[in-house]
Amino acid sequence: MVEIEHQRWLAKAVDDLSWTKANIKAKIWYGACFTAQQAVEKALKAYLLYKGKKLKKIHSLVALLEECKELDPSFEKLRIRCARLTVYYVTTRYPDLIDFGEFTKQRAKEAYDSAEEIVSFVEKRIS
Repeated sequence: MVEIEHQRWLAKAVDDLSWTKANIKAKIWYGACFTAQQAVEKALKAYLLYKGKKLKKIHSLVALLEECKELDPSFEKLRIRCARLTVYYVTTRYPDLIDFGEFTKQRAKEAYDSAEEIVSFVEKRIS
């Protein structure tokens, strides 16, 4: 059932990209950053499942990227984008860690663009 499982994770990643767009449209900048991180996390996990790996319950995109890179070195080109997005898992959820005013339209759009690129990159390797 690994085949079906990776498809479900990838479909959820694509859904999270749509959610990111909706957050941007609604001007919920921190929400867009969070959902962009979630899209990438699910896409990377989909790739690992596709390759027959068991998932670890982690949220670090850089750690997930390392696992993907062991299977396909071309994932290295995503490192900077993953590093930028990985911080959004925590900072967008806890108001005592960051002033939500620090999230801007520009940050949200950059997060979306990065997520879109990474999800597309993974889709090409799975299909």
